[in-house]
Amino acid sequence: MSGPRVMSVGLACVDIVSVCKNYPEEDSDQRVLDFYWQKGGNAANTSSVLSLLGARSEYMGNFANDNEMRFLKEDFESFGVSTAHCRTYDTGYITPTSIIIMNSQNGSRTILHASKNLPEVTLEDFKAVDLKNYKWIHFEGRPCFNTPTYEIVRMLAHIDEYNQSLSESEQVQTSVELEKPARPELDQLLDKANYVFVSKEYSQNKGLNSKEEAVNAFVKRCRKGASVICAWGEDGAAAIDCEGQLVTSLCFPPEKLCDTLAAGDTFNAATIFALTKGTKLCDAITFGCKVAGAKCGMQGIRGLKNINLT
Repeated sequence: MSGPRVMSVGLACVDIVSVCKNYPEEDSDQRVLDFYWQKGGNAANTSSVLSLLGARSEYMGNFANDNEMRFLKEDFESFGVSTAHCRTYDTGYITPTSIIIMNSQNGSRTILHASKNLPEVTLEDFKAVDLKNYKWIHFEGRPCFNTPTYEIVRMLAHIDEYNQSLSESEQVQTSVELEKPARPELDQLLDKANYVFVSKEYSQNKGLNSKEEAVNAFVKRCRKGASVICAWGEDGAAAIDCEGQLVTSLCFPPEKLCDTLAAGDTFNAATIFALTKGTKLCDAITFGCKVAGAKCGMQGIRGLKNINLT
């Protein structure tokens, strides 16, 4: 693949998945139907889906120098995702891990995440990126426990400064994902990017009860000309474009629900992929819903490489 890259900045972790017949009772003992490791983390999943769809995709995050890092790097390589700008911390750091309980009856997933001490990407890390090689950079909203200032705000400001001297067609497009409701610092990101992805959970935490309410509320806090996008599970998705027009999409569920893990990341990736191709926002979120629906009908995301959405 040639041409400008699409970068996803955020978390890569190891998912340790147990597929159960049903959700286990507390203090019980039962056999699982299946057990496997896979790469996880919102940005990591987004970068992999982008590559499967045909983008020249790159992931940027930090690695701990341990056995889990080697697993993650091999997995990124198998998806064709570059990790050229990732930083590796050598001593005393641990790869983030998620223990996931998958209910085979309804496809639900319960996630127990552990992230002990691996630092987040900083502005100084990000300055090593030559922005002229990228057409889109997506940021997963991450906590800022290890830095006194919110590094994602600074990285997005760095891109804005770069874009100032360029024509609109030459500028790097930016997007952010606001997912976790328990992170009030994410509110700082609402007016910092061209596209803002807000989750159902994040929106409900703000007292918003539908995808339409969510995008109408959040667009008032975004920068001029920005678009807000909200996926609402079984109720599809909504967005408001740069002209203030509300657009919506239906949900496209699979014939049989199999695995909902990374469905939101898949929606984000597919929507971004469509937008990088010049697709209108209404059609981009419909494409996102279709790809996310297809993903829910398969285990993992690798099968997305061969999906037929016609």
